[in-house]
Amino acid sequence: MGQTHKIIIIGGGAAGFFAAINAAENAKSSSRVVKIQILEASDSVLKKVRISGGGRCNVTHNIFDVRRFCENYPRGSKELLSAMLRFQARDTVDWFLKRGVKIVAEEDGRMFPNTNDSETIVRCFLNEAERLGVQVLINHNVTSITKLSSGSSSGPFHVNVSNKGSMMADSVMITTGSSQHGYRFAKELGHTITDLAPSLFSFKISNHLLSELSGLSFSHADVQLIVGEKCFKDSGPLLITHWGLSGPAILKISAWAAREMKMADYKARLQVNFLGGEGFESVLAMVRKLKEDNLKAQAINIYPERLTKRFWAKVLSNCRVPEDKRWADLTNKELQNISETLFKTEFIVLGKNRYKDEFVECGGVCLKEINFKKMESKICPGLFFAGEVLDIDGITGGFNFQNAWTGAWIAAQSFL
Repeated sequence: MGQTHKIIIIGGGAAGFFAAINAAENAKSSSRVVKIQILEASDSVLKKVRISGGGRCNVTHNIFDVRRFCENYPRGSKELLSAMLRFQARDTVDWFLKRGVKIVAEEDGRMFPNTNDSETIVRCFLNEAERLGVQVLINHNVTSITKLSSGSSSGPFHVNVSNKGSMMADSVMITTGSSQHGYRFAKELGHTITDLAPSLFSFKISNHLLSELSGLSFSHADVQLIVGEKCFKDSGPLLITHWGLSGPAILKISAWAAREMKMADYKARLQVNFLGGEGFESVLAMVRKLKEDNLKAQAINIYPERLTKRFWAKVLSNCRVPEDKRWADLTNKELQNISETLFKTEFIVLGKNRYKDEFVECGGVCLKEINFKKMESKICPGLFFAGEVLDIDGITGGFNFQNAWTGAWIAAQSFL
């Protein structure tokens, strides 16, 4: 038997477990002797996996064209392209299927375990880690990482753990997500941390059009965010909340504008087309057709089929059209005002509200300092990274987990 290669993975989340399991399998298939330890600071692992997607775990997204998939990363798309040519969403689906977990797609492309329960993914990881002899150590709060010989191709590293002394490793991997500790470890080992900012957040808005409509959703809205002189556009489902606006359309646009919004102290203008995909002339023609076909009906009772009566009542109120007014009596100016409200209502964004299931951090370890063929540091050989600790973040829909799976899988091929 050869010498034991010791691997310490700091952070017991998605990337950490995926790297550990794949590294252990690789070692087993090549008859290499390894000792793999996952160090988790808290008293439980895989917390984000558990809460993702409302407790269902949005594993990845149903796009198997790598170039198209990588278009969903505001930061890191270029670097991920080569990485995902080696391990992409289809490989993720196959990986879980081989371990008895079927991943299925929903209409919007998001992919979940067919049990619709994140515990399926958690159990898969815990069972695989146990089967392969990966040590999972909770309440192991790492305080510092030291490399003893800066010139060597790998280790040895000293990993210091609070109240537990020092642990030795030949390879160290940082998979701490957006934890400040992970950024500090990377910085102390010579890495640059890019500007950090929240991503995937909803908007705080005060507007009479939204009052009393909390919980109302739109299947497809177009949104345009104006931050200073920059303009961002996106579309998707929209949700009215008691604090403002949320839903995939808002979360996506917040990701693209993450740094600009932070610089603007989360103040911006937001324009919403509640009939997403329709141009103004199309909306106006739709409203005129409603009048033409329903001359005797009251305005409150006839409205575009994609809208609800609650919302329509607010639109009429906003345009100062009495609910009991007959469609036949609506003036061209009133039809114009209704169409403009539906097509482009402007809101003032007053701040952000973190979306508890999907929040990620924009920024992290500078990508120029990472060898993406190995997910290894160019500055400190033997040090590896994967997941959100890097300056990579995706929009909502399973893209951030896929970044974790891809980076972790590549690192697992490179430890030995």
